Parts: sequence; structure tokens; C-alpha cells
Amino acid sequence: MTRAFVYTIPLLVVLILASGCTRPLLGINLFVVGERTALERQVLGTYEKIGRDLATYASVRGVNPDGTLSPPPELTESQQQAIAAMNNRRYNRDDVDTLLRVQFVGEGRNGRLVRLVDQIHPVEGLSPELIGEIIAEENEDRETILARLMETTPGVEEDDREEVEWILAGLNRDMAPPGAMYQRRDGSWRMK
Repeated sequence: MTRAFVYTIPLLVVLILASGCTRPLLGINLFVVGERTALERQVLGTYEKIGRDLATYASVRGVNPDGTLSPPPELTESQQQAIAAMNNRRYNRDDVDTLLRVQFVGEGRNGRLVRLVDQIHPVEGLSPELIGEIIAEENEDRETILARLMETTPGVEEDDREEVEWILAGLNRDMAPPGAMYQRRDGSWRMK
């Protein structure tokens, strides 16, 4: 019985291939996702810590139970800058999503927003001046967060900068709305 089974499997594989049943069933595409690299795990862990710092800093009460003011937690200058950058990104999120959705900007492979149109024109109630400010602020905030990650992620050196930028680009791409354009590692553009 085992012998017949062993001979049947190759025959079934040949029949399936010959019948053209190798395309995706029901339009479902399956992707095999490999394990994250050690660097990617470290960078993502540090990124999550910046988010936790923001949550901790924002949730601290300013008044002690006895009515006296309590001092805020002590933070380094780069922690303060990273928290401010994360906060500012939250504030600008809707406008950035709008610009991504209408493909005015795209998610660059270096983790920054890239303008995809030559001329700045009003977009869904955003003036050209405001659009320029939003793009500049968002990219500055992303650079601040990148600097904090480079400073605090164990084992990360300046030689790793391009890889850390690519990891952040992946995070930004994941948060981008459907229809947004993103740059692949080879420099080509694709729609999410």
C-alpha cells in the first residue's frame, strides 16, 4: 500500500501541473514572509520604546495627591526631540494620509516623503504653502526619529544607516493608506 502511495504522488503532481491548476485559486496570493533580521528586530524594538516613552510622558500627572506640582520625568534631549517628533507626526497624520492617498507624495525607500508631482497645487483644502510645510515637517520628524534610533539601538553603526532607513520605510509603507505610492528598494515605484 505504501509503495502505491509513493508512486501516486508524483503522478498527481504531473497531472496538476499539466492541467494548468498552478495559478492562484480564488484570486488569493500567498506570500511567504521570512524571519526578521536581527537588525530589524532591534530597530523595531527601539522604535516601540520611543512610542512607549511618548505614552509614559503624556500620561504623567502634573499634580501630586497633596496638590503640589510634580516635576515631569527626566528625559535626555534626544528623547525629548523624538517624543516631540512622534507627537507632531500624530498631529499631521490626516494631512499626510491625504497627500499619500491622492499620490501627491509617496513613501520613499529612505523613509522620507517624496513629492511625486512637479507643481504644488491645492489638495483637498490644503493650500500649497501648507502642503510644503507638512512635507518638510514630516520629513524633519522622520529624520529626528531616525537619529534617535541610530543613537539608541544596540550595535547600530553609521554604516547601518541605509538599512535602518529601509526598515523605517517599511513601517511608513505599512501605515500608509491604500492607494499610496511607495518606492521599492531598486528605486521603482508601486501602488499599495
